[in-house]
Amino acid sequence: MNLKEHIQQHKNQFDSEEMSARSEVLFKERLQTSRQQPKKSKVVYLRLIAVAASFVLVLSIFFWNQNSVANSKTSEVLAFLNNESAGKRLEGVYKFDDEFKNEDSKIINTLIDILHNDANANVKIATIDALLKFPSNDTVRTNLIAALKKEKTPLVQIKIIKSLSFLRENRAQKSLEELIDNEQTFPIVKSNALLAMNQLKE
Repeated sequence: MNLKEHIQQHKNQFDSEEMSARSEVLFKERLQTSRQQPKKSKVVYLRLIAVAASFVLVLSIFFWNQNSVANSKTSEVLAFLNNESAGKRLEGVYKFDDEFKNEDSKIINTLIDILHNDANANVKIATIDALLKFPSNDTVRTNLIAALKKEKTPLVQIKIIKSLSFLRENRAQKSLEELIDNEQTFPIVKSNALLAMNQLKE
């Protein structure tokens, strides 16, 4: 008798036979596992979201702290630069020169204002040095040229002339020529202007 005939003859027995106790237990375990699987996946997914959210929060706090520190430093330097005391303004220039590696538009604008309007020559000279940290900044360059046109203090004039020569700023040639041709220009300033002109023409 082959297998097919055996099954057909005992079909009723197979149909009526109850599931064994062990088979029933295994079936229930598998059913329970299949029901729990989506829950586990959901838990893992939620945990991943929580971790990602925590990471974003940490980054946000970090950048907020960085910005707060930067803003605090900027405010401190600006307070020095706007002080009535020339010594305090000079201290502010040095603080900027020492502590700032990147451009800060608020401070640079204040330094440019000092370059044009400060009454103290030492503060102006220190300011020029601070501005030279950013030689590619065109605002710095154009304001150095503009300052040369109206500056009357010889020491500051010489500092500006040397700075423009250092920057290889060819746009300064006209201002240098005017300074050289001006009868009121001090001889030492004229000699520095002539030297700068020759260097720019090389």
